[in-house]
Amino acid sequence: MFPENVSLVEVGVEGEVVSSTSTTPSSSPSSSSNNSFPDIPDGNPEENEADLYYDKEECSLQEYEILKDNLLLFNHARLMGQDPRASGKEYLVATMYRLYDLNGNGIVDGDELDQVADKDHLSQLSQICSLRDMITYDDADKDGQLARNEFYAAFSKLYSLSVVSLDKALEVNHLSARVGDNVEIKCDVSGTPPPPIVWRRNTADLSSLGEDEVRVFTDGSLYLTRIQLVHAGNYTCHAQRNRDVTQTHVLTVHTIPEVKVTPKIQSRRPGEEAAMFCHVIGEPFPKVEWLKNDEPLKLDFPHKYSIIGNGTELRLHNIGYADTGAYMCQATNVGGVTRDISSLIVQEEPTPTAPNEERRFFSFHDWGVSVYEPTACRLYHQIQSTDIIPGTQEYVCGDKGVNCSWGQAINVANRYVYVSQPLKDRVLVISKIQMVVVDVVVTDKNPVALHYVPHLDQVWVLNWRSDRDQGVKTIQVIRDAAQKRKHHTVHPEPIDGQFDLVRDLFMPPIQDMSHMFKYGYVSHTNQRGLYKLDLANMRYIRSLDLTPYNCVPRTMQFSALYGFVVLECEEPVTGRATGQILLDYLTDAVISQKNGLFGRPMVSPNSRTVVTLDRARDGVTLVVQQVTESGLKFLFDVKTTLNISDMTFYPSQTTHGYDLYASAVDKEDILFLNLVTGKVEMITGVGKAMHPSLAQWGNPNRPIAASGVFGHYMVTPANEALFVVNGETRTVNCEIGGLVHPRAVVWVTMQLQ
Repeated sequence: MFPENVSLVEVGVEGEVVSSTSTTPSSSPSSSSNNSFPDIPDGNPEENEADLYYDKEECSLQEYEILKDNLLLFNHARLMGQDPRASGKEYLVATMYRLYDLNGNGIVDGDELDQVADKDHLSQLSQICSLRDMITYDDADKDGQLARNEFYAAFSKLYSLSVVSLDKALEVNHLSARVGDNVEIKCDVSGTPPPPIVWRRNTADLSSLGEDEVRVFTDGSLYLTRIQLVHAGNYTCHAQRNRDVTQTHVLTVHTIPEVKVTPKIQSRRPGEEAAMFCHVIGEPFPKVEWLKNDEPLKLDFPHKYSIIGNGTELRLHNIGYADTGAYMCQATNVGGVTRDISSLIVQEEPTPTAPNEERRFFSFHDWGVSVYEPTACRLYHQIQSTDIIPGTQEYVCGDKGVNCSWGQAINVANRYVYVSQPLKDRVLVISKIQMVVVDVVVTDKNPVALHYVPHLDQVWVLNWRSDRDQGVKTIQVIRDAAQKRKHHTVHPEPIDGQFDLVRDLFMPPIQDMSHMFKYGYVSHTNQRGLYKLDLANMRYIRSLDLTPYNCVPRTMQFSALYGFVVLECEEPVTGRATGQILLDYLTDAVISQKNGLFGRPMVSPNSRTVVTLDRARDGVTLVVQQVTESGLKFLFDVKTTLNISDMTFYPSQTTHGYDLYASAVDKEDILFLNLVTGKVEMITGVGKAMHPSLAQWGNPNRPIAASGVFGHYMVTPANEALFVVNGETRTVNCEIGGLVHPRAVVWVTMQLQ
């Protein structure tokens, strides 16, 4: 019978975890991953054996080698435990031969092997091979029996028994690295002789990943180059044929803090108040302090200084000449210390200090494009639908009476605005400075979605090739998108030789952490899976099978922190929602599945919060989750009767993070949600949205767009007007009328000095 401790794991001396295993790699996927064996079933052994062998296959050499490997493990656990003085493979094999030679004639024949197999129930060691197969493979002189030298040779060709061990104090190893570092991680699982080492992340074998930045060396060490935030997480190592002894390495990745203040300089009279704003980015999130001329502020004078929230704003009250100085917002974490300076000059006759930058927004509507400044709501420029594009004979949209049809519009490097025109099979390039069309990029039929990749200077275009959102789409790339030149499109490498199998293209957004995402994903119609896309080389590198999760990806969001990808899933054909999946961006392994969480996820620009918009029959629910190293942690949810059309993240006034604003499909309200406290407010009087049936190309009928860090405003279109909302006071700043069906809004920043 089998020994009780069949998995061969025990706690050894000095707190070591010890496990016996063979160090020989197996090329067969059917080998046991942890070298443990199933329990012997109860009942009639003959019936059990019949159950095991009902589909018995021919014993291959690979399966036979696995049988011998398991035979060594089994006898090591049984025989070595009986004689603590015994050691070494030679002793073990000699003992096995003595026991198998039942009649003591110095020869082991097939009948003896069958008897030993029956007595010890060795059929459990392999579902395919039997002990008698030793005659087939290791009877060198083909006399139908095994001499001593043949038996010894059978176990000396490839196999050497190893005791795999790991000091218990080393089971979990914590290490830290900064973005851009190179890190080598040694595995402390050891053996005699040293076993081959397997490295995993979220169960995925890292040696087969094919990543330049993740390499497993022959000495068993893991080498990570040019570390990014997505590399943070758990890495495990174990011997190739034994997962029972596993070491976990917890890698945390930190960044140097980034600090921005506004205004850079201001001039005030004595007795007035002054305010300075600070926005901090960093992982782990830094400690934020205000200093004056390198000295910490004396905050025990509340009549002089007020700090709002976590240092997001510094207010000076009743200022005097002595308050002139350089005020520094300082951020400190393990990655370092960073400061930015806001200068205050106090004088009787203040020098006018104009802002060094200004936000403007482009509004795309049925009659063309309008450019506005949000504070005074002043119109800067108009591009009429009937204008002729400079250098061409073509209209911007068409002759009189032809409405513009806009797909999507995006900011490209704060230099150009790209906008797709699905009915004209082209993308217009509008100069931010000149505010005119400077290039026309011809595309496949019906271009709609646009995505900008800053570090590669690419614009990716998803062409519907139909007026409906269905799966016959193509993908094109506009290279050198921010360069002053004539632009063209190229196709990425096709899948299976076909360009038009695409259902959707999922691209990482531009985020605060400035992470350079290397990959996007593509889905195909009714396929439960994804294709991973190398953005730099514009080719597909591998596919992901999501069939076990019944998931056709509907939407996808990316978090630079911890390298998470959040998927909204649906069933093929029916489109019924099947929940939310969390993927590991590095390995594409599924980390978790939430079958009961439905709706479209959105990740905040700082990668720290996921908000899922669940539209159900009984109302809308906003589910707020926090991004943590172990996954997504539920914080709270908010139920509302407001039929939400679109959402945007707006910089928080207290946390260096973000709050949420949501527009309504059919009401004159905007919802405000504090993502830390869960507090909800309504902003009313923002006009009636255009009817949902008038929305085009998959866009919401009422978009809402925030102007970014230190931008005070949001813009949301109504049916025939634009409403500019002040995000600090949560009030309507102005209404801009005289527009027909304003749709997309794109913010740009103008440098004024």
